[in-house]
Amino acid sequence: MTETETPIGGDLFKSLLLKGILMIILGVIMLVFTFSSILALDYLFGIVLIVLGIQLLTSGSTFLGEYKRTWWVILLGILAIIIGIFAFVFPAVMTLYIVYLIAITSFISGFTDLALAISDKCGLANRALVAVSGVLGIILGILFIISPFVGAFVIVQVTGIFLLAFGILAIAEGFLAKKAVQTA
Repeated sequence: MTETETPIGGDLFKSLLLKGILMIILGVIMLVFTFSSILALDYLFGIVLIVLGIQLLTSGSTFLGEYKRTWWVILLGILAIIIGIFAFVFPAVMTLYIVYLIAITSFISGFTDLALAISDKCGLANRALVAVSGVLGIILGILFIISPFVGAFVIVQVTGIFLLAFGILAIAEGFLAKKAVQTA
């Protein structure tokens, strides 16, 4: 069989190849231009908040779901727009805010993992892994709280590495899918 006989296989190959190339490009950009990537993420966060606020003010429905138009929804829309504009004016503060949210989430997750490891809710084989996960979560939360800008750089660098890896895997998956369609 050829690609012209199996348009699904050809489309799958092309989409996986394009996805892989785009992920690799984005990963390289995040690794090479880390500071610019942090700013871009701050601005993207601001755009999302402004769009969310406008949706709440105009229709009461958002990508998060349908809400009744009450004064709480209007207040939430105004607050989202203000925070979105704040993200554009003070991107460094928004970076701190986002890293602190990640740090607090990691800290809480670490404590819940430790509590789960101490309790009898997980199996004996998993208990050590859950405890290690909890300790690592607490350490990560503490490190991000102590040095949030280094934490932001680490987050963007690790994301860039994962994008590179997933891009390479998507390209390999595309070639495997193409080969599987050709041999079928």
